Amino acid sequence: MGFSDLLTSSRGPGVIGTLLALLVLVGFGTLYMFVFDEGLQGGGKRIESVIREDALTIESHKRQIESLKKMIDEGNRLKEQALEMEQVKVRLESGAKAKAEKEASRDEAIAIKEAADKAWEDYKDAYRASEWAAAQGEELGDIRSLSGRNYKNVVIRKVEHTGIQITDETGPKSIDSDELPLELQDRFQFSQEKKAEVVTKRDTEFQNLSDNVDIANLAKKGQDKLERVRILNQGIEDANSGIQTCKAAEPIHLRKVDFIRAELAEEQEKASRRSSSRAQGINKTPQIRERLRVAENKVAANRKQISEHERTIRDSKREITQLEREVDYIKAEISKLKKEMEAKQSAQQDKP
Repeated sequence: MGFSDLLTSSRGPGVIGTLLALLVLVGFGTLYMFVFDEGLQGGGKRIESVIREDALTIESHKRQIESLKKMIDEGNRLKEQALEMEQVKVRLESGAKAKAEKEASRDEAIAIKEAADKAWEDYKDAYRASEWAAAQGEELGDIRSLSGRNYKNVVIRKVEHTGIQITDETGPKSIDSDELPLELQDRFQFSQEKKAEVVTKRDTEFQNLSDNVDIANLAKKGQDKLERVRILNQGIEDANSGIQTCKAAEPIHLRKVDFIRAELAEEQEKASRRSSSRAQGINKTPQIRERLRVAENKVAANRKQISEHERTIRDSKREITQLEREVDYIKAEISKLKKEMEAKQSAQQDKP
């Protein structure tokens, strides 16, 4: 069978002819649907309108897709931030834990130090109590206070925070702790803090004694003497400050004197050479001598001022010692008067 037989035969169309006929029918049917079906034609719209609407729809979908992409990117960014915040939170918690551990270590160290300080203070208190008690009745012989006062045949009566009570060849006396020789200060280990507490307590005792005229008068005298002690102590501090200032200035004055002396020696040598050679020139020796005299006077005045400050300190400490003895006497008198008053009150209460 040839190709022509496939298209046609004596019995009618061939196989291929039949297929072509069916294809043509399908094509015409589809064309008919596009031409006569209004739904497929866009509902009466022109093809340009349909295309424009589809383009707008496509553009809207593009914008929606772009917006969704941005939302996805923002979500990813927020997710990354949340992760970073979680990491920061972990680091903060770790830092807080480390801080708490360090604070605990610090508190423990402070507690250890405070315990050690307390143990040390307890040891010093025990040492003072033992050494002070053992010193009662001890013969010290002759001693010299830091302010220059001499005590002969000294016997210790009592050691307390403010100093020692002694008896020497002239009678009972008190020596302030700051006036004692350094070896005794080191031996008895006085505490300036406890001394201040004792002095403050002693000062306030007079302020509460106004229930009797005699006691009030004695208390007023005691307060006046303690005020004088306070003024003298302030003067001692000022004098010590003045001594430090003068001592700091002395090297400067001495260097100036040495410089002027060297200048004077040089000028004298020049004058001698001019005299031997009969050369002309101005002799500055008199002016330099005057400058040297002024500089040396400053050194002498500075040293004199130091001596005056030292004398002020000695006199003030001597007066303070005397005032403190008088205060102790006043306290004894007040105590005596109070006991007499209590005895009288007790006797009156016993009367029927």
